[in-house]
Amino acid sequence: MTPSHEHERYDVGIAGAGQLARMTCLAAWPLGLRVAVLGSPDEPAGLVAGGVVPGNWKDPEAIRALGSVCNVVTLENEFVDAGVLAEVAASGTPVYPRPESLGVIQDKALQKALLDSCGLPVPPHVVVENPSELTSVGRDFGWPLVLKARKLGYDGYGNATCATPAEAEDAFSRLDAGEGVLAEAFVPFVCELATMVARSTRGEEAVYPVCETIQRDHVCTEVVVPARVDEDVRQEARRVARAAALAADGLGVTGVEMFLLSDGRVLVNELAPRPHNSGHYSIEACETSQFENHLRGILGLSLGPPLLRAPSAAMVNILGTTTGPSRPGLAAALSVRGAHLHLYDKAEVRVRRKMGHVTTLAGSADEALEIARSAVQRVAL
Repeated sequence: MTPSHEHERYDVGIAGAGQLARMTCLAAWPLGLRVAVLGSPDEPAGLVAGGVVPGNWKDPEAIRALGSVCNVVTLENEFVDAGVLAEVAASGTPVYPRPESLGVIQDKALQKALLDSCGLPVPPHVVVENPSELTSVGRDFGWPLVLKARKLGYDGYGNATCATPAEAEDAFSRLDAGEGVLAEAFVPFVCELATMVARSTRGEEAVYPVCETIQRDHVCTEVVVPARVDEDVRQEARRVARAAALAADGLGVTGVEMFLLSDGRVLVNELAPRPHNSGHYSIEACETSQFENHLRGILGLSLGPPLLRAPSAAMVNILGTTTGPSRPGLAAALSVRGAHLHLYDKAEVRVRRKMGHVTTLAGSADEALEIARSAVQRVAL
């Protein structure tokens, strides 16, 4: 831990120190909450946290050290070892989401089985344990076939859309970690939707507006809220998301990603048991951001209203287009009126790496997107 904080105790500990932890720390300061992060002082959250526990979320001893100095532990990603977190909880420090729930959600196959068992709409799926099964699975589900690593997949890493048995076998060899891969039928969706569901340890719930997410190469690039779909679709998506967060025993914020089909059905794609990229717009656009409500939820405080402050809002991610030191065009981006710029303080830029985002509020989705895109182009990373 950083020397000046060796003997302090923190309200919340976050296993991780990236941009999600950073924005959670920034939401904590106005509430007088002190947050420690697990990482290094020069990571995005390490630069703004109340304290830094050295190490990383893959290190069991570092996780235990975080739990020893915090009243509550939460996560920046869902990949932290659930068994180690269970040890932290057993030692007297609550962990949210609960380790037993996390152990299911962090495995995409177990997550899908849970949602299916609760009667929630999901794409047809099966666990494939041997590549010899892929041809018959493709015949049953149709081609293309979507293969997913059961654990550690994010932003398209760990996923593959396969048009032929040969492509599927090649993807299987890359994605299998010894426990098989999740195979899903390709869903010909109209658009992708998402919402954040905040749930507190005292039983309260707050559901954020349903947003539309635009993905490129499996990475979320743009978000529009409210989603540009009929109101009855938004209501159905809200219903499905609430049920999914409940099934997952979500505490704090749960991000629910969904597919809208041409017949009006809404299917659950994946869950994230933590604040989610598609909810970043809420910092400026909602009365209470997803990050503040995550803190409120895990601390048993009253949840804040998730209502929009404007008719429409948009969020556009700033993705790296080069490799090397990060030199964002701050002044140029800030010259765009109405653009709210968030840079994550990452020292190195890589292609497709999330370096920041821009949020805008406007009277229409098109107007909000135009402003945000203009600002992002001027950052030029």
